[in-house]
Amino acid sequence: MKQPHLLFITTSSLAANPRLVKEFEALKKEFKCYVINFKHQDWTLELTETIKSRNPEVHFIEIDRKLDVIQTIYCKVLQKIAILLNNLFPKSFKICAWASNDKAAQLWFVVNNLRKTVRPSRVIAHNLGAFYPAVKLSEKQGVSLQLDIEDYYPGEALYFNKKHEQQNRMYIMAHSFLEANSITYASEGIKLECQKHFKVEKQTEEVTIINAFKATDFVAPKSVASNKIKCVWFSQHIGPNRGLEQVVEAAKKLDNVEFHLIGNNNQGFLDTAEIGENIILHDIMEQSKLHGFLAAMDIGLALEPGKDLNNIIALSNKIIAYTQSGLYVLATDTFGQSQFLNALKYNAGKIMTSTLAETLQQVDTTILSQNKKIERWQNAKSFSWENEQLKLKQLLK
Repeated sequence: MKQPHLLFITTSSLAANPRLVKEFEALKKEFKCYVINFKHQDWTLELTETIKSRNPEVHFIEIDRKLDVIQTIYCKVLQKIAILLNNLFPKSFKICAWASNDKAAQLWFVVNNLRKTVRPSRVIAHNLGAFYPAVKLSEKQGVSLQLDIEDYYPGEALYFNKKHEQQNRMYIMAHSFLEANSITYASEGIKLECQKHFKVEKQTEEVTIINAFKATDFVAPKSVASNKIKCVWFSQHIGPNRGLEQVVEAAKKLDNVEFHLIGNNNQGFLDTAEIGENIILHDIMEQSKLHGFLAAMDIGLALEPGKDLNNIIALSNKIIAYTQSGLYVLATDTFGQSQFLNALKYNAGKIMTSTLAETLQQVDTTILSQNKKIERWQNAKSFSWENEQLKLKQLLK
């Protein structure tokens, strides 16, 4: 029997979109998967090559903007023109999409060429810039359209075209939602916010699929002989406006706590932050190494600053990884984090109502015991990717 085809579209590199990678790896046995993504000459390059090499059965169509210079320049010019026309055509799907992201037009040119030889049964758009080409393909070929909403795009920071960009994002989403056959959300908060603003057809299926990791990615928590509580925080960058100011202040007051920070260093931040001896810096880690490192920690710090609406309602990879590692989580009071922890049927952590230093002083150390960590690690398997992916597979039946 001939395999049905799936087409995934993203404006990012593969390594920068782990959710997309988990999706096509979960579906590649039942479907012939095609993936259109961009090649970036940065930290994602080597990781992207690794992803491609372990998925030889997946067809990758990679756009290298440095090689296809003429098309790239043309798409950047189209974006400038679209921005100039934005005020005259605020309800044009094409103008809004092309003004919002210069990769949207480039993706469409590639998708439009691909449809001459490939007819997918479903197109899945990952991130806002992919919505336009996915919608147009769905309209022209009559294939099913699925949108993955990993972030609430109108609630993210505006970097250019500030007069129209938020309105563009709202219109792109509103138009695309009406065309979609199914929509997946990365957090309940994002789902609720979208449902406040965007209408869908009655038959459109909507489901929250947590961006969890495989349970097998996490080893059982290790027993580490130490008289200090080990707290951990990780991100791509160790820098300002990430909640780390609280860590610096807490470290000054708590000699019995170690703070392990993982990521690329922002030297300007470190030079002014007065880093104490109980703050230990680690280089950014490959995912398997990071998950192994978490097994030796006690507390995971999810210090989201609530810098914009998306940050308030989204669910970060770090809080999921902490929880799946069996760590006790201390989290700032954002809707996404509160909803996630409160929805779990066991005590995975606490939403902070005071400073980090005060919260740590009040932690009952019995919840950090080896037995409690293993209990949390076992409980977290209930929302591992092995289970979350079943929701995705159900949508495609």
